[in-house]
Amino acid sequence: MLRLTVLIENSAPDHLIAEHGLSLHLDYEGHSYLLDSGTSGLFVRNADRLGIDLSRVERAALSHGHDDHAGGFSAFFRRNQQAPVLARPAAVQAYLEDTADPSRRPAGVDPDLFTKWAGRFDLADGPRLLAPGLHLIPDAVSHEQSLVAETAHGLVVMNSCCHAGAAHIVHEVRALFPTQKVHAIVGGFHLVGKTGMGSLGVAPEQVRLLSRRLAEELEVEQICTGHCTGHPAFDLMAQQEPGCLIPLHTGTCLSF
Repeated sequence: MLRLTVLIENSAPDHLIAEHGLSLHLDYEGHSYLLDSGTSGLFVRNADRLGIDLSRVERAALSHGHDDHAGGFSAFFRRNQQAPVLARPAAVQAYLEDTADPSRRPAGVDPDLFTKWAGRFDLADGPRLLAPGLHLIPDAVSHEQSLVAETAHGLVVMNSCCHAGAAHIVHEVRALFPTQKVHAIVGGFHLVGKTGMGSLGVAPEQVRLLSRRLAEELEVEQICTGHCTGHPAFDLMAQQEPGCLIPLHTGTCLSF
């Protein structure tokens, strides 16, 4: 069984903290794992409020090298003394480029993360296992990978930003696991515009096409999205495929 908890996302209820970023905690077959760490380390405070003990996380993964997913790992390493973080080698350079300009670097983000904590990062291109039943699958973006969980309902594909394209990622996962369906995709789809979560960065028909491809062509049963998807794109997808869309917020819990 997989139980996912969103530890930080761009939106949150009053008792939790939001920031631009994403972090997911996985309780999978009785073991504790982490995907991404948000931007600043505030996800650690949310984990405490949600009763999730980050010191017990056995292994972690980084979906890609941008600061809104890697920036909080310094805080995680101070709380957890042993869990390695599995990332693609190109994530190091992507992070350096993303954090190079001090004027654009978010508060709390350490540009020297990969140097200071080099011993905690396990860098390799997959596919490889995070744990039995949890697969790290690289995609066409050099520093990006999906975390794919085998569940009784089918595969759950977690990719925090889907820079390679959500439908393309699901298509590749299906090719790697031809006997299993993709039950759900969880993450952001990089559809937001430049002016914030209330803006749309692509044509509306492109969003509708993505919805149709995921739900009808690729037969994904649950589309769980937030973060860099943005509100207009989420609404368009929900209108196109009613009943399939599930919003992600800080504190959201999903069971598969």
